Amino acid sequence: MAPEPNRLLKVWRRVLERRLRTRLRAKVSIDIHDNTHTMLTFQRHRARFRLRLHHMFLAAPDDVIQALADFVRHGDAEASIRLDKFIERNKAYIRRLSPEKMRKRLRLDPVGRHHDLGRIFDRLNERYFQSRISAAITYGPAPRVKGPRKSIKMGSYSADSRVIRIHPALDQPVVPRYFVEWIVFHEMLHHVYRAKRGDDGRRCVHPPEFLDHERRFHDFKRAQAWEDDNLDLLLRARVDG
Repeated sequence: MAPEPNRLLKVWRRVLERRLRTRLRAKVSIDIHDNTHTMLTFQRHRARFRLRLHHMFLAAPDDVIQALADFVRHGDAEASIRLDKFIERNKAYIRRLSPEKMRKRLRLDPVGRHHDLGRIFDRLNERYFQSRISAAITYGPAPRVKGPRKSIKMGSYSADSRVIRIHPALDQPVVPRYFVEWIVFHEMLHHVYRAKRGDDGRRCVHPPEFLDHERRFHDFKRAQAWEDDNLDLLLRARVDG
């Protein structure tokens, strides 16, 4: 009998984890997805690498696995180019699914105890984008961390589902509304400006035109100053899981 699809996927994932572990010489955990835009993301937590990869990588040849390891470890520009070529050759495996259908599978929770992200998004959309940004917004899940945070990703934008996620640590009475607005505005700009590759071959998610546009935010300098003065407050924030 042929193995069940889910069991086969687990086997291939474990094989891929082992292939990367031997190259990174560190613990590796992998989630396999079927996204339509973002083919790979990764984070490093102490001695462990956590990757989210499109299923096309399950049977990738050794040179691509080595490029993936080089990109994850050092952000190597040549490795990034090699990965882009691999993705381009295998784009037939990318399933086409509309953002609307993808959002139906997600739990969207934009109303916080102190900041309503939906209202903030709508007002910014009208003020700065003539209400042309067709995206959804929500508070993201509280990341599981042990001990004090050393960094915090305050927002993210998924081009696959067109969903903006805001870190729940921002939903506090001490966090001013203009600061939350700035973070939302920043993520809305990712809907407008897609990542580009620079002259050095590196992928740039904040091209110059993105940064120029961000400075048009009405409280840009005040929001930056508040972040500089209160980053520790956000790092220490306790949020519900």
